[in-house]
Amino acid sequence: MQHPAPQPFHTSDRVKATFLTGEDPRLVVSFTGIGKPETRAQDEEFVGYGTQGGRNHVLFVADTLRSWYNDPGIFDEIVAVVERYRAAHGIAETVTFGNSMGGHGAVLFAKALGATCCFSISAQYSADPAVVPEETRWQEYRDKIASFTTPPLADAITPECLYFILHGGGDLERPHWSRFPKGPNIHHYLVAKAGHAVGRRLKSGKLMGVATRYAIAGRPRAFREALQEPLDLHRPV
Repeated sequence: MQHPAPQPFHTSDRVKATFLTGEDPRLVVSFTGIGKPETRAQDEEFVGYGTQGGRNHVLFVADTLRSWYNDPGIFDEIVAVVERYRAAHGIAETVTFGNSMGGHGAVLFAKALGATCCFSISAQYSADPAVVPEETRWQEYRDKIASFTTPPLADAITPECLYFILHGGGDLERPHWSRFPKGPNIHHYLVAKAGHAVGRRLKSGKLMGVATRYAIAGRPRAFREALQEPLDLHRPV
C-alpha cells in the first residue's frame, strides 16, 4: 500500500522532523534509528503502522548526529519540536514509537512528552560505556559522543505511561534487556532467537500491524496474546 510522503516540519544541524497529519487528535512520535551504514539520511519508520489508515498524526524525529540524544541541548530541542506540533494540531494524546536507537528514544522521551503509551523495540538501555560496558556495537557513532547527558532508561520511566518493550533474547541483547526495570506498567518481553532484529521478525511475520495497534490502544493483554505464540514471547528473568 502506498502511503503519502512525510512533509518537512523542523530541520537543524542535529534534528530532523517530518510529519503526516491525521484525522484524530492523537500523535504518534516515531523516533528513527541510526539508519543503514551506507546512507547518510535516516528513513522514517512505522510510517503506515503509525498512521493507522490516516487516523493518527505521526511526527518522525531523527537525531541526525546518531548521538542517542546525548548532544547537549538536543533533548530540549526535540521536546520543543513535539510541543510545537501538538499546539498547531490540537493534539490531545501522544504515543511514542521506536526501534533500536529510536526505541531508546521512545522510552527516553515518553515522560517528558506525557505519552500515554510507548512501544519500544530493541532499545539500548544506554549508549554510555560506563553504564553498559559490555556493549561494543555502533562504535563508529558512539566514539563521537563527547559527553553522555541522558540518563539510563530506568531513570526515564514514569508510572503514568504504559510501556510495551520487546528485545531479542540471548546474550547479544542481554546487556540491555537485563537492566530494564520491572513494574506493573512495564510490559517487557523477549523474542526467542531474534537478536537485534526483532523489528524484522515482526514485519516478516506480518505482526507489526497488530503489535502497533494494541500498543497505541494501551491493551497489554491483547498485545501479549497476539504475539506470544508466533514470537515465543517470554518475560526477562
